[in-house]
Amino acid sequence: MIIVKTEGFEDIESALADLASGFRSDLIMRNTVTKAAKRAMEPVAADVIATAPYDEKNTGPIHLRDTVKLDARTPSAKDYQSSMVNQTDIVIAMVSVKKSAVSLSQEFGNAHTPPHPYLRNSLERNFDRVIAIFKSEMETLLPAYATKLAKRRK
Repeated sequence: MIIVKTEGFEDIESALADLASGFRSDLIMRNTVTKAAKRAMEPVAADVIATAPYDEKNTGPIHLRDTVKLDARTPSAKDYQSSMVNQTDIVIAMVSVKKSAVSLSQEFGNAHTPPHPYLRNSLERNFDRVIAIFKSEMETLLPAYATKLAKRRK
């Protein structure tokens, strides 16, 4: 289990609020926080592709590794129904695989198969990288986007 201590979000919130003055906040989020979150999760997606179980006996065209998807977006009403998404979340980023009996039993196990977690372990292994990349991306994206918006204000 990972315990995360968060800090500095007041500064980000303040910077985003300053940016959004006179502009659509959803565009501000998409061009800053969403981009940073997606970029930050790239190492997790690469790790999932590298470590997801591979069934040598599967002669079909699709393997679990082929279904890995990386997405970042503002949460929808449906997302907020999940226990993993809080009402205060402004952006969510996730690495997923096609939901199927195979992918679920690989990650969590079943009556015949022990669990072989690859999604959770990939996030845990790359957690520090995710945070570092997110921070770096925000440090780059916020000033650049502020400059772009400043030109539009003139």
